Amino acid sequence: MRWSGLRAIVIDKFAPELRGRLDLYSTRYGNCTCGHAWMTFDGTVIANFCTRAKYIADGYEHGSAKRNNAYAHQFADFGELSRQDAYRACWEFAHEMSIEQAMQDDDPLIQSLAMADGRLGKRRLAQIDTTKLHRLAAHVLELRKAA
Repeated sequence: MRWSGLRAIVIDKFAPELRGRLDLYSTRYGNCTCGHAWMTFDGTVIANFCTRAKYIADGYEHGSAKRNNAYAHQFADFGELSRQDAYRACWEFAHEMSIEQAMQDDDPLIQSLAMADGRLGKRRLAQIDTTKLHRLAAHVLELRKAA
């Protein structure tokens, strides 16, 4: 499935108050799979899923993935997830998981998508323990509550 179709399916699951505000993007460079995906809220990048940074962080290249000031406003570590991880998370969220499974998943992006999901009501959102969530998912939950 093409990214545009997968993205549309995922965004359709968002709660109405987040549609048009929370968004997912992806790009690749040339004919390879390198590239990055990112999540924005009101046009500000809150998570960057960069394939090259992921490989550096995993030790596949010489050097290190250091967090610099450009990434200080993000809620996922530089190199924590790759573009392929973002695709896989979106696919699993859209096609293979119930909302309960998504909320309990260890993947930060799947948890974040679950917090944005319109199937979660106000009462259930209020009961979620943010200490058990990845900081990206906890941030999306706070954005949702504020919206």
